[in-house]
Amino acid sequence: MIITLTANPSVDLTLELESFTTGEVNRATGKHKDPAGKGINVARALHKNNITTAAVFPADVTVGGWIESALSDTGIQTMTTRIADEVRQNITIVDAHGDTTKINEAGPFLTEAESASLLAQISGVLETSPRWLVAAGSLPRGLDGSFYVALGKLAHQHGVRFAVDTSGGAFASVAHAGVADLMKPNHEELEELAGRELPTVGDVVGFAQSLLGNDDAAIVVSLGENGALLVNKRGSVWAGHEPVTPDSTVGAGDSTLAGYLSADVTISEELFGHVDGDITRISTAVAWGSAAVQLPATTVPGPKDITITAVHTVINPSLTTAIKELHV
Repeated sequence: MIITLTANPSVDLTLELESFTTGEVNRATGKHKDPAGKGINVARALHKNNITTAAVFPADVTVGGWIESALSDTGIQTMTTRIADEVRQNITIVDAHGDTTKINEAGPFLTEAESASLLAQISGVLETSPRWLVAAGSLPRGLDGSFYVALGKLAHQHGVRFAVDTSGGAFASVAHAGVADLMKPNHEELEELAGRELPTVGDVVGFAQSLLGNDDAAIVVSLGENGALLVNKRGSVWAGHEPVTPDSTVGAGDSTLAGYLSADVTISEELFGHVDGDITRISTAVAWGSAAVQLPATTVPGPKDITITAVHTVINPSLTTAIKELHV
């Protein structure tokens, strides 16, 4: 079982247009309405690929209630804490060239009592001994990075591994606290945390390794069209997918994280701390993420969409290699 927490869930409305011009009337040629938020997207991708999962999130009666219903209709188990403020609704505009414009609401304000209830609910879920607790996405008003740090400590108290995919101050709080067993920043987010550019493999690997909180911890750095780097105490593994034609990049990083976790919970015990296990994890992550970008809106890939054989890997790529030179 993998538990996902989405502290700031959303309903995502994706509008498809031939072209988008600011200041003008734009007419949509299609639309999709999906339950979203990074943790929910991870749960959707896991469920579609037959990995047992449950999605935890705060929900108001109206918008949050719609998310509960939509997820339940697809067979995903949900666990919610009732809040007074309305869950956010986001708009994504995608034109025929694949260019994406996002307009995200800030989300609800969680009171101290609502935050305590959410933490208590997660504590109860951890009693079921899931393999991972995944905290993904931004935090709503009323919570800060210390909430994710508290979650990491709580997960470890229950013997559960803790994965985080967030950005900004929340990412900084978790990274410096050393409580995460897995983090999944993109290259830009890692550079922001470092306070400097990280142009080479050596720069990325060196800084990422400085953030590892324990001997089994790992960081997956998304590099966009340049693939991804898995960094741990053993070194690094680069993975890249053969070129694809993108449809929508929205939620692709969430599928990448889901792919990594799916491989982690299914590999044999003999491969857990071995480079072959690392290759399997990062190859699956890149395969799922690459499959996601070929699908519309926030559609998550299923088994028929994913092509592991199209992923190429390099163990411990040269530290002097520029990130922009990594490709299949």
